[in-house]
Amino acid sequence: MSNTELNGKGLIIPAIDLLGGEAVRLFQGDYGRKTAYSDDPAGLAREFEGMGARYLHIVDLDGAKDGSTANLETIRRIRAAVTIPIQAGGGIRTAETVALYLDALGVNRVILGTVAVKDPDFVQEMIARHGAERIVVGVDVRDGKVAVSGWLQDSGADYLAFIETLKDIGVRTIVVTDIGRDGTLTSPNWEMYAQIHGIDVIVSGGVSSEADLRRARQYAGVIVGKAFYEGKVDLNKMLCKRIIPCLDTVNGRVVKGVNFVDLVDIGDPIEIAKRYEEQGADEIVLLDITATNEERESMYALLKRAAAELTVPLALGGGIRTVEEFGKALECGAAKVSVNSAAVKNPDLIREASERFGSERVVVAIDGKGREVMVNGGMVGTGLDIVDWAKRCEALGAGEILFTAMGGTDGSHGDGSQDGYDIPMTRAICEAVSIPVIASGGCGCVQDVIDVFRETGCDAALVASLFHYGKATVGEVKAAMRAEGIPCR
Repeated sequence: MSNTELNGKGLIIPAIDLLGGEAVRLFQGDYGRKTAYSDDPAGLAREFEGMGARYLHIVDLDGAKDGSTANLETIRRIRAAVTIPIQAGGGIRTAETVALYLDALGVNRVILGTVAVKDPDFVQEMIARHGAERIVVGVDVRDGKVAVSGWLQDSGADYLAFIETLKDIGVRTIVVTDIGRDGTLTSPNWEMYAQIHGIDVIVSGGVSSEADLRRARQYAGVIVGKAFYEGKVDLNKMLCKRIIPCLDTVNGRVVKGVNFVDLVDIGDPIEIAKRYEEQGADEIVLLDITATNEERESMYALLKRAAAELTVPLALGGGIRTVEEFGKALECGAAKVSVNSAAVKNPDLIREASERFGSERVVVAIDGKGREVMVNGGMVGTGLDIVDWAKRCEALGAGEILFTAMGGTDGSHGDGSQDGYDIPMTRAICEAVSIPVIASGGCGCVQDVIDVFRETGCDAALVASLFHYGKATVGEVKAAMRAEGIPCR
């Protein structure tokens, strides 16, 4: 993996804006309306790296205003404090300064702003000299026009026309900021971003919530500053990917098959859950795979025993048909409850459960074959499109989507098949919703977990066969993730 180009989309990039050696945030670019957050930017950078950040965004606000390198030593200390890549901008307007940042300071990418507007040929020259992956252009927009000199002057250039110029000279990545949204916590200008095509876009300005961060995952990246500093987003939660073992159960025993048939006994669920907890599982799903078809209650007694003996968060699925049953599962110790067939039959169940217990407790499980939603343990087709149903579930109040691939017409990428997650469908769901998505179905090796995190915006991977058959432990999967730069707890 290159240290300047990272695969996948939706990279969350914490921002450190420097003014007089301090980490600050401005309101709508107004230097007279600053809030100082830290007098130790290098320590702040280490904190971000510890949370799992895979890139940092550094802006020299002094330099952006007057072209100086006033915060050079502070940036040097930040670079020495962390191992993750850094992109830096603000006042970088000469070939010597570009080389200083890239070569002497060890910054991975420079962001050119004012000079890119005034002299596009210079940008083209820097791309030829250093490579397109190391030269990013900042497009700072106020009322549809590009601003320069630390946002203090209006260049008069239309932002879309300017972006077309950048594409023509070989720019691959741009940081686009709506100045009117920056520092306001009012959400990014999504309408503006929707007008930009054919170039990698990093969203900047106005991020106010975790939903904004998830909505931005269709883009190359998203910069978050004030929303973190003001406690609006939990970067520990947003940056770390989760590994969730799933225990399919029948008659109080863990089983595993292919698409819930040809079941093989694996063992006692409590003993297995304890083992996975010790290995570092982030959550554990207890799934009663026959409750719906047998029209009986879910396994509340087993859940209650598990909750008494484990500390890891538990989710219960299978046989939950009413809000009352949802509440009973929570009373028995579930941190979350998963609904599937009952939600398709009665979508209001999602809304009612969300309103009564909170959306963070509501997981909607979607079993899919091809593009069709399946119910009753994947045995019955519904005619519903998977992506459309996921979007409706979010609108009704679901806090999370658990997508399990039941395989295409050839049976590949299905639950228990061990030939890999359904990457295209998982990606499509992630891009369609702003709530967390859990990938499930088909994991057969550690690389499958790496691939689903690399190639989709999913927040977690559900794993069963890989762990049940002793091919890998939770700890081994997480070690592989860390080696690939995928943050996890």
